[in-house]
Amino acid sequence: MKTVTINDIAKEAGVSKATVSRVLNRPGSVEEGTRKKVMAVIAKRRYSPSVSARNLSRQTSSTVGVIVPEIDNPFFGEALRGITGVLDRHNLTMICFNTDDLVEKDRKAIQMLKEHRVVGLLYDPAIDYDLSDQKKEINHLIQELKGPVVIMDRNVDSLREYDGVFFDDRRGVCEATEALIRAGHRRIGIVNATLERVLARIRLAGYRDALEKHGIAFEEKYCYLGDYSMASSYELSSRMLEMEERSTAVVTCNNQISMGFLKALYDHGLTLSDVICIGLDRIEALDIVRSNFNYVKRDAKLLGKTSAEMLIHRIAFPNDEMQTVYLPHEIVIRKL
Repeated sequence: MKTVTINDIAKEAGVSKATVSRVLNRPGSVEEGTRKKVMAVIAKRRYSPSVSARNLSRQTSSTVGVIVPEIDNPFFGEALRGITGVLDRHNLTMICFNTDDLVEKDRKAIQMLKEHRVVGLLYDPAIDYDLSDQKKEINHLIQELKGPVVIMDRNVDSLREYDGVFFDDRRGVCEATEALIRAGHRRIGIVNATLERVLARIRLAGYRDALEKHGIAFEEKYCYLGDYSMASSYELSSRMLEMEERSTAVVTCNNQISMGFLKALYDHGLTLSDVICIGLDRIEALDIVRSNFNYVKRDAKLLGKTSAEMLIHRIAFPNDEMQTVYLPHEIVIRKL
């Protein structure tokens, strides 16, 4: 397919190339009727301006900042693949920071990206920033970037003013829990992160939704909260497996938690036939060995791709309405 150029837009709209450029960069300087006519052609032809060319005139770089909380988590590795695929097509480079879910590393990363004069930011925040002073500080730092921001994965209340791409984890965990209930399980455990994390609260809410819907009482003894690490999950899962009336099934709330649970399971001489599990996110190695591991499939590569495309659109059309997109998920059942 032939690439649409600014000359094509100008010709079809019956205006000069300079007018199209002003519509894209300084829309307030163009008469309203002309601006609408040009924008209609842009929308019709699905024209995406050259980000790198626009940056030269604005004295910014052609680099996008990316902040992720767990670089060693395969989920974020796949997300980065999706991001780089889009950036490569637009001749953009990437600077990526890993924060280890630490507030101070979030702050430092944003400050350093400001120094690099990044054209935009793809941001998966470390925490909720629900305290007023934290919210004020992080928003101030982001605003100093003077570029568009897309929030990924974690739908934080204090950052709702920005575009965002997420999964409906509440629904996903609810559906996973319901699958276990329909299979006859009543003692269903959940291994999750601390409720200081927004995703942990969302995922726990989905678990409780399913229990309530099916008339099963929520019991704290089957709810284990730590962090999103394998080590924490191993300790929590070991305690769960050593209970007198242990869970017959469990929901694990990310792939690192799932790995910790599986290690604890096998170390206790048990298998996935003894305690059924549905985890959040696929673990590729388990597919290779044909494990009976069930999971909620979330396409991390699609998350990265969609987020990067949203950022490119925001760079090109800064005055468009803010967007919030929820990506689909799928429950993959091997054995219940």
